[in-house]
Amino acid sequence: MNSTRFLRLQRLINSNFAFRNPRLSLRNYSTGAQTNTSAPSSPWTRRFIYVGIFGGLGIALGKQLEQMLAAPPAPGSPEDEKMIKKLEWAYEVGLPIVHRLRENPDYIESGVYEYFSDEQKSHRLTSGPLAGSRGLGLQKVFWNDREMKVVSVVAFGTGIEGWPTMVHGGALGTVIDENLGRVAIRRFPARTGVTANLNINYRAPVYSGNFYSLHTTLDQERSTDHKAYAKCQLRDMTGRVCVEATGIFVVPKKLQLRTIGETF
Repeated sequence: MNSTRFLRLQRLINSNFAFRNPRLSLRNYSTGAQTNTSAPSSPWTRRFIYVGIFGGLGIALGKQLEQMLAAPPAPGSPEDEKMIKKLEWAYEVGLPIVHRLRENPDYIESGVYEYFSDEQKSHRLTSGPLAGSRGLGLQKVFWNDREMKVVSVVAFGTGIEGWPTMVHGGALGTVIDENLGRVAIRRFPARTGVTANLNINYRAPVYSGNFYSLHTTLDQERSTDHKAYAKCQLRDMTGRVCVEATGIFVVPKKLQLRTIGETF
């Protein structure tokens, strides 16, 4: 028997011994092997180690599951205010896209509905029922007037989920519709308009508890003073496109609507 076949046979026998009795090893029985003088580990020691490892994992997973299932804080509560501050800190410090946009002089940063009073905001869907860290905890807009383009940064909370951990498609459609309208209405001299058509393609899940960016551009060639075409992509912080949408907006002839201000 050549040396290669012998080594293979030795490994096979050794594995069979180890499977039947983990304390046994072929080298204790092979010629030329030295006696193993190390004391076998106690089975109770291994049990304590396993209990510690799996017990710690169970506690960590339990806490994570408890946080996932817990009801999100109500808007205006102390817990909600803490969460809002954390979101603002993450927006200022942890998002490279914010720093890039701020360094670009073509973009002007603002909040949403800054020209509305608190009373007026309470009657709007995204600044009223969807307000707070459980909904749209943070919304910021970067407007590029030269390119007629908006880049919005939004934090989606756990209170607008459809399936657990995933943002409801209707909530996404609402945010996308508003961003499409932001660029479309900027095209209208009347500074007002309504959605006439909205098409949405969901490409990948959007997870709650995360920041996303919306990149919305006006089709300047097709748009007029009374009808505007726009497109939008919702991306995660790695740049992956999760949702794509197009919209058509018009200026109503008979319906009187409020004129928007210079900020969003």
